[in-house]
Amino acid sequence: MKKSEEKKMKKESARNSMNSLGVKKKKASLGKRNRQRGNEYERRIAKELNELGFDVVTSRSESKRADDNKVDLIDLSHKLPVSLQLKRVTSTPQYFKIREESTVPNKNFALLWNKQKNVNGRFMSEGEVVILDKEMFYQLIAPYANPI
Repeated sequence: MKKSEEKKMKKESARNSMNSLGVKKKKASLGKRNRQRGNEYERRIAKELNELGFDVVTSRSESKRADDNKVDLIDLSHKLPVSLQLKRVTSTPQYFKIREESTVPNKNFALLWNKQKNVNGRFMSEGEVVILDKEMFYQLIAPYANPI
C-alpha cells in the first residue's frame, strides 16, 4: 500500500472514531458563512440604491482595488456623495480604524451597519444605521434648513 493511501485510511479511521464518540462534524466555517451573509447584504443594499435611482454595483463584482480600499459599493452614476463600507455584525464596527485603512477622504466615507443579534442560534437584524462624518451629515441636511 502507498503511503498516501495509508494516510487517507488513518484519517478516515480517525473521523469514524470521532463520530462514534458523538462528536459532531464541523459545519461550514463561520468565516465562510459570514462572508456569504456579507455578500448577500451588499447585493441587497445595491439593489435598494438602484431602486432609488442610482447605478450601483458591488465592488466585488466591479473592482478588487475598490474592495481592498474599504469601499463595498461603487456608484457608476457618480451621484452618491459618500463611499459606502457595509458591515453586518453583532458588535459596533470600528469606524475610525476602517476609515483609516481607506484612501477615501474622511468626509466622504460612510459605514452602513446592520446590527445582528443572536435569537435561538440564528442571527437576525436588529436594525440598520449609517455612521458618517459630521461635516458630511451637515452638508446632507443643509438643504432642509430654514433660512434665518
